Amino acid sequence: MARRDMRLACAFLALTSCSLAALAEPVRLSLTQTDALAGQALAAGQPRLAYDLSKGLLAADKRNPRAHYYQALALAQAHAYGAAQKKAALAYWHAENDDQRYQAANLAAQVSFADARLTGSQFWLRRAVDHAPDAVARSETVSAFQTVRARNPLRFDFKFSVTPSDNVNNGANSPLNIIDGVPVLGALSPSAQALSGLITTAQAAVSYRVAQSAGRETRLRGRINARRVDISDPVVGLSGEDLSSTVAELGVSQYLRGSSEAVTWKLDLDVGRVWYGGDPLYDFARLGAARHQRLSERVLLSFGGSLEDQQDQASRNADSTVAAGFAGLGVMLAGGGQIGFRVQYRNTDSDGVNRASEQWTGIASYQMGRDIGPASLEFSLGVSQLDYNSYQVGIIAVPGGRDDQSVFGGVTATFKDWGYMGFVPTVTVTSERSSSNISRFDVEETSITLGIRSEF
Repeated sequence: MARRDMRLACAFLALTSCSLAALAEPVRLSLTQTDALAGQALAAGQPRLAYDLSKGLLAADKRNPRAHYYQALALAQAHAYGAAQKKAALAYWHAENDDQRYQAANLAAQVSFADARLTGSQFWLRRAVDHAPDAVARSETVSAFQTVRARNPLRFDFKFSVTPSDNVNNGANSPLNIIDGVPVLGALSPSAQALSGLITTAQAAVSYRVAQSAGRETRLRGRINARRVDISDPVVGLSGEDLSSTVAELGVSQYLRGSSEAVTWKLDLDVGRVWYGGDPLYDFARLGAARHQRLSERVLLSFGGSLEDQQDQASRNADSTVAAGFAGLGVMLAGGGQIGFRVQYRNTDSDGVNRASEQWTGIASYQMGRDIGPASLEFSLGVSQLDYNSYQVGIIAVPGGRDDQSVFGGVTATFKDWGYMGFVPTVTVTSERSSSNISRFDVEETSITLGIRSEF
C-alpha cells in the first residue's frame, strides 16, 4: 500500500477506556489519525498504547521525529528512563525544525536527570539552549542547567585559546643590553630579542564532590594546563619547544559558609609539577585561603592568600617559597555593567641566583552593561612593580638589583550570539610595555587572543 495512505490494524485500541469502545473488527487509521491518537494516549496516561501506535508511524518512516518523541514520552511514563533518553536523542537527530529539537533535547535532559545521569542531563540542556524559541525559554534552560550542575558531583571545565603575538619569548625591544650604573655596553643574542609567533593554550580541569553538608562542600580536583609556542622565524639556539610549558596539578578544595550566607570561605591544598622546555622545572605544594563577602546586592569583596613551596627539578639550586595575597572589589552598576578593582602581592624567597623577588600589581576592569553590535565588551588596565634586591648579569652584579615597571591593558569582546552549546568565542587584544634598569627587560608586546569559554 502507498506510504502516506497506509492503514494500521488497531484492534489493540480496545485497551483504551476513554473515548474508544471495544471493537469487534480491526480499525484502519491514517497516519494523521495515528499521530493524533498517540498524543491522546499519552495525555490519558496510556504509554503502552502510545508506544504501539508510534510503531506504526515508524513503520511508515523510520526517521519520523514525532514518533520517536512519542515513544520517548511513553517510555518516560513507564519509568524506563535509559530507553527514553535514547528515543529522545533519535527525535533530536531526526528533528525537522528548532522547535522539535528544543523539545527533544529538553526531554532527553529530563529523563537523564530522572535516571541520575546528571552529566548527560547537562549535555542535553546545552543542546536545548541552541534551539530555544525565545529569550524567556533560553533563560529558563540556562537556569535548569545551573540547577543540575549544582546537583552534579562531577564538574568539567575547559578553556582553549590561540594567540598571535609579536613577542612570544618576552624578548627585549633592542639588540643592546644596557645596565644602569654599569659603564659596560652589551649586545643581546637574537634569541633574547622579541620574536613573533603563535601561542596555543589549552586547560582542562575536573573536580568531584566527595562530601556535602549544610554550609560545607569538599571537592577533589585535577587540572592540566598546556602552553605551546611556535616561533614565526626561528633563531639559532631557541625553538618553540624551549618556550613551551605544562602544569599538572591535583588538589582538594573546601568551601565553607561563614557567619552568614553572604560570606563564603574557600580553602585549597594543591600539589603538582611544572615542565618547561620539555623538562621538569619544579614540583610544588600550595596552601591557599580566600574569603568572598557580599557587602550588598551590588558589591562583592574578596581577599585571600597562599603559601607555595617549590622544589627545584632543573639543577639550579633554586628551591623557593612563594607567598602571595590579593584583595578585590566588584561593583554591579545600575545599567547592568560591572567595575572591578584588584591588588595582588607576590614575594619569592630563594637562594637561587636571580630568583628572590617582590611584586605588586594593580588591575582595574570595566564590563559594559550593553552590547556593542554582536559583542559584549570588557576593558582592563593595570600596572605592576617587580623588584629583585640582588641580580646578576653574567659576572656583573647589578647595582641596587633589578627594578621593572610595567603598564598593560586590554579589551575582550565576547560574541554570545555565535555560541554553540553555551560555549562562546572571545577575542582579546592586549598590549604591555615594561621598562627596567636592565635594558634586556625593556619589553613591548601586543597580542590578539582567540578563545572559547563557557557562557554559563
